[in-house]
Amino acid sequence: MKPRPYAIIISLVAILLFGAVQSALAQDEIVAGVNPGDVFTYDVTGSYPSDDPSLNIPEEIINAAASDFFTITIVNVSNPEVGYTWLWHFTNGTDKTGNGNLNLETTANTGPFWPIVSANLTLEDSIHPHFGPRSTFNETVRWAYANYTRDTNRLEIQTLEQQNETQAIRAVHSDAYFDKRTGMLVQLEDRADYQTPAYTTIISWKLSETNAWDSTSPGSFPFEPFFSLPVIIAIAIVVALLVAIGVWALSNQRTKARRKELLKKK
Repeated sequence: MKPRPYAIIISLVAILLFGAVQSALAQDEIVAGVNPGDVFTYDVTGSYPSDDPSLNIPEEIINAAASDFFTITIVNVSNPEVGYTWLWHFTNGTDKTGNGNLNLETTANTGPFWPIVSANLTLEDSIHPHFGPRSTFNETVRWAYANYTRDTNRLEIQTLEQQNETQAIRAVHSDAYFDKRTGMLVQLEDRADYQTPAYTTIISWKLSETNAWDSTSPGSFPFEPFFSLPVIIAIAIVVALLVAIGVWALSNQRTKARRKELLKKK
């Protein structure tokens, strides 16, 4: 029996409704991990060829090359919106300041700072479920601070921008690390290799100071001692093997020496 048209339509509607429900559930999982009053200060650096004034260097790269530090202060959080103020201090003593806003779901933002993601994301979770193609973190690592570590998600992306199928504008390699518990940027490096003319720009951000966490905060862990139980067991096994090899070698030498003595007596 062939399926009736209305049965097919009902099935399609059911599928669409299921997708909408799943989308709503995913939206509920987007939770800001930062709080009003959290302050983050970054060392920002940038590099670009400055000997060719005809190149269209992005203003962000120019600012980064002249940067002393960048500070962002969280002022309000209303999931999925995060509001902040920012101050960019330059090596010539001048400042730029302003307000910004970021949507954790869609990446829609105003202001110069975008790298904040939802709290407690895992490798399987979509970073921005309602924006563009699905992307997830590459790995979770233990990021080392002065006297503690924190779980940190790594996002590495390579993209190629083209005018057409054959002519590339630039290739971009982005490598970023986000604190897992808060979703806040810890380190970022963007490298852009332009074509025709060929030149490269690099911008990097590295967290230098924050009041959002310390060694006693949830999500912070002391350094694992080098001589942990697995390491001690491994060392004991290696030592036991070396001792066994040494005993065998010594016994073998003595056996050979006795044989030589017996041969001489004969």
